Amino acid sequence: MAALSLLLSSTLAAQSGARYDRQIQAYVHNSDFSGSVLIARDGRLLFQKSYGMANHEWGIPNSEKTKFHVASVTKTFTAAAILQLERAGKLKLNDPLSKYIPDFLNGERITIEQMLSHTSGLPDFYSLPEYPLRKYQRVTLPDLVAWVKTKPLDFFPGSKSSYSNTGYAFLAYIIEQVSGKPYEQFLAEEILKPASMKDTGAFRDDAIIANRATGYQPAFDEHGLRNAPAYDKTILTGSGSLYSTTADLYEWCRAVEANKFFNAHDASRAYGWGARETRTKHKFIEQSGRDPGFSSHIAVFPDDRSIVIVLGNLEDAAVNTMADDLAAIALGEEPALPQPRTKAAGPAHPEEFAGTYEVNPKFLLDVRVEDSKLYLRGTGGDYLPLEPTGKDAFFYRQLYVKVVFRRDKGGKIEALLWNGDYPCKKLSDKPQP
Repeated sequence: MAALSLLLSSTLAAQSGARYDRQIQAYVHNSDFSGSVLIARDGRLLFQKSYGMANHEWGIPNSEKTKFHVASVTKTFTAAAILQLERAGKLKLNDPLSKYIPDFLNGERITIEQMLSHTSGLPDFYSLPEYPLRKYQRVTLPDLVAWVKTKPLDFFPGSKSSYSNTGYAFLAYIIEQVSGKPYEQFLAEEILKPASMKDTGAFRDDAIIANRATGYQPAFDEHGLRNAPAYDKTILTGSGSLYSTTADLYEWCRAVEANKFFNAHDASRAYGWGARETRTKHKFIEQSGRDPGFSSHIAVFPDDRSIVIVLGNLEDAAVNTMADDLAAIALGEEPALPQPRTKAAGPAHPEEFAGTYEVNPKFLLDVRVEDSKLYLRGTGGDYLPLEPTGKDAFFYRQLYVKVVFRRDKGGKIEALLWNGDYPCKKLSDKPQP
């Protein structure tokens, strides 16, 4: 009887693994994923597999040991460090920013809790006009504080919510002030070591990091890839500075699941994470990350005791949709497979699409032409391919979204429709310098 039970369990596990693999392979077939995946439930691994190359030039495949830049997943660690300092009585969530940066304008109105919850009004440094140049310089936490000091708040603290990497950089600065240790040292000693994480640390382009994946971006060449540009990632300290592996992040998610740093069932304390609910009412917390060459997504379902981790070394936001699909399978659902994308010839007159388009006054999209092909970038980002899928229709792999251009009655391009429906008015016929 025991042998029959073991055989049945093995058969079900194999069928489940095949279903996960089939879903992932559909994304791989569309050139939308390269990386590693881990799925667990009730404290045991359901699926762990890697896809694509950690380094194409040397033919090195991704594996469970591959280290990926996890970008904004870093925020989950920064928030945990703040909560740990709160528990130790070394700070309070209602402490004003002025307590740690005395001469910061309106610092007495901004609290630690507001920085944790993206309601501080601090402008995201990615949106600042100097960022495209500053990111190639070494910007330390004190440098960043001094820079942002010169900028107005986006809104009155606590009145709105707007995602701000700056807030988490300031939290890292506060961690250093309170603990007397560099952010990375405090994290290593107080967070990573207790969580049994041995393959997580600060991602630096100039550092030697064993088993590090090379980061790639979509491109119009024969491989559909290019090496992501390097820049000084010191500026990302606290907001997006870490690398990790699927195995290490599994340990992290298990620690979160066990309420070691906060109550995972209490969405109001899940700082650094987003509290969500599936269409079938399963509650979970998640965080995604994206930076040149890398995309990541982790999710913890406290009630279902399920964990989904997807790490990629291709800058393609498909990882978020794929993670949702894999979570659905783990919860007994049957998500649709992504369909192969239609490929079309490029436009006959690509120059008519070039220009600047407005998402909102602080976020602009630029479209340029190079070698008769179209490329798009957002504020502070890199130009990446707009892949033609039909007349005036394209696909932007970096953010895994369709882009359609709308014409006026005279046939001239007047707007870009983000995801095919959100209108972004054309402001000029030339992209910003």
